[in-house]
Amino acid sequence: MSSEKLGGDYKVTKLEKPTWKVEREQELARKMKIGKNVIGAALATAIIGLVLSHGMKTSEIMESEERAKNVKKIEVGTVSFHDGVNARKEPFVDTSEPNQLASVGEEGESVTIAYEGEGYYYLNENDANGGWYGFEATKLSDELSEDGYVSVSDAEDLITDQDGVVWFNEQYVTVTEPVESESTEAGENSSIN
Repeated sequence: MSSEKLGGDYKVTKLEKPTWKVEREQELARKMKIGKNVIGAALATAIIGLVLSHGMKTSEIMESEERAKNVKKIEVGTVSFHDGVNARKEPFVDTSEPNQLASVGEEGESVTIAYEGEGYYYLNENDANGGWYGFEATKLSDELSEDGYVSVSDAEDLITDQDGVVWFNEQYVTVTEPVESESTEAGENSSIN
């Protein structure tokens, strides 16, 4: 054999991949794309689940175990609201899903109403805002709107709360216990802060 024959008219062509190999590569590429989509969807679902569960967990805690353990019932005679305090659905400030219902009073002013009955005090030691006072929404709404301290629409917003309790930060509220004529002297009130 001569080298001429090997190098002669014979043209070296590009090596072609066998069909089975091309199909296998296409199948692997398709599976990788599906895998990435599945992982992406799973990750998105997990993130959404975490965000939603945080909000639901907070509400669930407030409506069950945590509230039952840490909310104290108190007797209320009068309530003073200071500096345009915000009424809230739950005893915490929620930045992800605002829970403000209305504002009571104006900044620099105090509003005092007669609210004789039961109230609540909640203290979460992990909350930088401190303690919270809770009042029965319908009764509070009636008292505030009757004296003209909130608008009709704000009074309606107060009673839309699901559990029927409206919460105020203790830094802007002064609660006075009712005066019992037999056990205390006339005109003497004790303040709960």
